Amino acid sequence: MMFSKVEKCRICGSSELTKYLDLGIMPLANSYVDPKSNEKENAFPLEVVLCSNCSLSMLSIIVSPEAMFSNYVYHSSISRTFQNHCLEMAIGVKERLGGKDGLFVLDIASNDGCLLREFRKKGFKVLGVDPAKNLAEKANKEGIATIPEFWQESVALEIIKKHGKADAITATNVFAHVDDVHGFLGNVLLALSDEGVLIIEAPYALNLIKHSEFDTIYHEHLSYFLVKPLKMLFEMNGMELRDVEEYNIHGGSIRLFATKKGNTSFAANPENIKAFLELESREKLYSAGAYFEFASKLLDIKIELLSLLSRLHKEGKMVAGYGASAKGNTMLNYCGISSDFVEFIVDETPEKQNMLYAGNHIPIYPASELEKRKPEYILILAWNFAKEIIEKTAKHQERSGKYIVPIPKMRVLSGAEEL
Repeated sequence: MMFSKVEKCRICGSSELTKYLDLGIMPLANSYVDPKSNEKENAFPLEVVLCSNCSLSMLSIIVSPEAMFSNYVYHSSISRTFQNHCLEMAIGVKERLGGKDGLFVLDIASNDGCLLREFRKKGFKVLGVDPAKNLAEKANKEGIATIPEFWQESVALEIIKKHGKADAITATNVFAHVDDVHGFLGNVLLALSDEGVLIIEAPYALNLIKHSEFDTIYHEHLSYFLVKPLKMLFEMNGMELRDVEEYNIHGGSIRLFATKKGNTSFAANPENIKAFLELESREKLYSAGAYFEFASKLLDIKIELLSLLSRLHKEGKMVAGYGASAKGNTMLNYCGISSDFVEFIVDETPEKQNMLYAGNHIPIYPASELEKRKPEYILILAWNFAKEIIEKTAKHQERSGKYIVPIPKMRVLSGAEEL
C-alpha cells in the first residue's frame, strides 16, 4: 500500500477526529511528469481532520515517505529570501547559545545544506541528515557533510559515535512531514546534549486558517501545528518548550525552542509562550467552528481566480505561472486550472524544467521563457516569495506586465510596492 489511513491523533492518541476539509483526489505536489514517459501518475485523497482533544490538524492519510522524499526536487538554496532567513537564524541561535565558536549543530532534513552553510559561516561545526540522495550528494560535494538517510535511531547512534552529541539540533520545515513525532523526538533526545536545544520551525496553523492559505496543504504536510499541541508533545517526551517566535517566511511560521527537562543553561520565555496560547484561544482555534468557516471560504477563492483567468483568456491575454511549487500544485489542481488558462510555468530549479506539473500537465520551463513569449500576466504560485519574484522580473514590469497574487486575497499588481 502506498498510503495508510489515520485512525488517531499522532500527538495525543485521541480517536476523536473531525474532518473539516476535502480537497479531492490530488497528485503528489513535488512530483513532476516526464512528457516522454507513459508512467501512471499517483493521486491520493487530500483531506484534513482536527483532533478535538489537542487541536492538531492532520491529513486523513499518510502517503509512503519513500514515494515522496527519496528523490526530492525542492532546493532550499534557490530562494534568496530563504537564504537570508537562514543567515538570520544562524546569527540568532549563536547569540542564544552564548556566542561560542565550535559548537556542533545537526540539521535534520538538511536539503541541499542551505541552513548549515550559514551556520558554518558563523563558526559552528555542522552535519546534515536528509533522505533525498540527490540533495545529500549535492551538499557533500559542496563541503556540507550530509548523511543520506531518514532520521532514525540508527542514524542518531552513528552520529553520537562519530561526532558526539549536538549542542543544537535544527528541524526546519520537516516536522510537519513526520508521522511518528514521538519517535522523532526520542531520537533527538539521544543525539542532543543535556545543555543543548532543539529548534523546530514549521508553518503556523493560525495563518493557514485566518489567511486562507489552503494551498500549503499537500501530502508531504501531514500536520498543521498550533503551539498548544506542540507544547503537549514536548512534555509527553521529557522536554520543555522554552520559547516561541513567529516569522513571515512561508506565509507565517513559528520557531520553537525546546530542551531536555532540567536544562538550566537555556533561557526560557514563559510569558511569550503564554501569549501564543492566549492568541490561539482568542481566535477560537481549539474548537471546530473556525475550521469549518475556513473551509467554506475556499470555493469563493476558486471562483474568483477562475473568473479572472477566464476573462483574461477571452480577452486574448497570455498568463504564465511563476514557481512550480508544491503550493502552486494544490492551488491549480483544486481550482481545475490547466494550460487553457495558464499556458506555461517557469521555475529556477533545473530538475523541474522541461517537465509537466503533476495533475494538470502544464509545461514548466526556465525563467528565460518569459522573455521569449512575453505574457501579459504572471500568476505567482510561490506567493510566499512574491516580492523576490517581482524583483527578478523587472523586464515584465517594463512592458507593463501585471502580476496575479491569489493568497491571502486575490490581487492584480503592477509591482512589489503594491504588496
